Amino acid sequence: MMLFRALVIWTVQVLLFAIGLGVAGLFAHLFGPIMAEVFSIDELIPSALIFFAVAAALGWIGNRFWPEDWLHNPLL
Repeated sequence: MMLFRALVIWTVQVLLFAIGLGVAGLFAHLFGPIMAEVFSIDELIPSALIFFAVAAALGWIGNRFWPEDWLHNPLL
């Protein structure tokens, strides 16, 4: 039963990680070129800044509201 619980937790974590990367990538794709045009710089810089800012914000939110009993990693 503990193995099943660990697998479910890891599956949820992988799913949320993939969703977070997708959301961060989407924001970078949509708003990176707009910021590049406003500041007349290369598109890569604002896209990277937006990607990491959104990823950090989602990570902070996830860490803030993650259930306490799910923080234990059985593989460490």
